Amino acid sequence: MTLSAGSAVLDITPASPCNLAGYGHRDHPHEGVHDPLSLRAVYMSDGDDELALVSADILWFREELADPIHDLIQQQLDIPAERVMLCGTHTHSAPITAGPQANSEYLHFLASQTLAAVALARTRATPVSLQVARGSSHIGINRREQKPDGRIVLGYNPEGPIDREIILLSVVGSTGAHVADVCSFATHGVVLGGGNYLISGDWCGLAAAAIETESEATFLFMNGGAANVNPRLRSGPQLDFAPAEELADEFVRDIATTRNSLQDAPEDTVLNGLFSTIELPRQLKDIEEGMGRTRRVRIHGIRIGPVRIVGFPGEVFSETAMAVKAAATPAVVAVNSYTTGGAAGYVPVAEAYDTGGYEVAVSPYSAGAEEALRAEFIDLLEKLA
Repeated sequence: MTLSAGSAVLDITPASPCNLAGYGHRDHPHEGVHDPLSLRAVYMSDGDDELALVSADILWFREELADPIHDLIQQQLDIPAERVMLCGTHTHSAPITAGPQANSEYLHFLASQTLAAVALARTRATPVSLQVARGSSHIGINRREQKPDGRIVLGYNPEGPIDREIILLSVVGSTGAHVADVCSFATHGVVLGGGNYLISGDWCGLAAAAIETESEATFLFMNGGAANVNPRLRSGPQLDFAPAEELADEFVRDIATTRNSLQDAPEDTVLNGLFSTIELPRQLKDIEEGMGRTRRVRIHGIRIGPVRIVGFPGEVFSETAMAVKAAATPAVVAVNSYTTGGAAGYVPVAEAYDTGGYEVAVSPYSAGAEEALRAEFIDLLEKLA
């Protein structure tokens, strides 16, 4: 079968005051816009099956937002929910997308823009082929720093494990022009700290916009195993936009280098999407409070020809992403956080429970959860294959 695809980029910058996501201590709505927010969609069809991949400059598509969007797309475009993957870039300088502090007007706007982007991308569908490359970037750093007194803090740990791999899937039209580039790479969108009240896509949004200016193709960014990875800044999250711009520029160069290694993907036009509901063991305190021994979570996977993407509606450690990809070698696999939901929380690796730290303190899971999640990811990849 012939594969066809189209893409679209729509603006999702709020027009009314919105509280910003990612830092709990912010006490008032945003004060202005540093750089606009975008929502990007890639639509694909093999003649029988359809699939859409969406990435937005937001923290994540919380379940309260993702489920209505899936319903809209199912009703209006007849694309089932399991074939529509919704990814947040995880910028901490975009509106809240769930809960009492969220701007309901903005949520309606975001849902309608998502539907519109997928619909527009479908109208632009044209025959395509696929190219794949693996690259790397050093803009991130393991953030679990151990202080002399043994405490683990959100800091700078250059010796810590980190997934530096860039997975790049290029969708190429019959004329040779790129319709879209789909990228998976892991680094939090937290150059800007909680004192910032300006709308921004942070380093990842700035990079995507710059790449699109240079290539004229939609650049869809998905954040990988970024739970323990922050931007490479010794000073940590801040108010200065210059470091975000510098890291974005560096990432743009890394993508250009990665593009140089693009190779034609094997002839494979299979499109598929699956949900898998899993049970992860809870922290003891939650069990004692009557919440049960496990927490139910839905993970999401899609297949675009030879490339498989699995995602978690929370935060995945780099070690998990690297282990899952290694188990799937030589297949091209992306393992993402912040995917089709956002309520699932952190899943620290077992070793992190020995030393503690922020991710362990806020996680709803016990030390066995990561091993279970890793196995479920691998099982979902096999089902997609």
